[in-house]
Amino acid sequence: MRLEKRTYTLPPDILQKFESRLPPGERSSSLAKIIEEWLAERDREELRQIIVEGCQDMREEYEQIDRDWSSAADGVWRNVE
Repeated sequence: MRLEKRTYTLPPDILQKFESRLPPGERSSSLAKIIEEWLAERDREELRQIIVEGCQDMREEYEQIDRDWSSAADGVWRNVE
C-alpha cells in the first residue's frame, strides 16, 4: 500500500493520550483504521438517510397498495382459518 505523509493540528491532550497508549510503530496504522471506520460509518449513515427518504417518498403508494389488497388478503385468510 502506498503511504502519504500529512500534517494535521490536534489538541495536545488528545495527542498525549494517543501517543502514550500506542508505540510509534503502530500509530499510523491505528489512525488509518480509525479514519477508515469513520468514513465507513459516514457512508452507512448516508445510505440510511437515502433509504429513509425513499420510504417516505413511497409512503402514499405503499398505503394505496395496502388499501387495494387488504380486502383480498382478508378474504384469503378467512378461507384459510
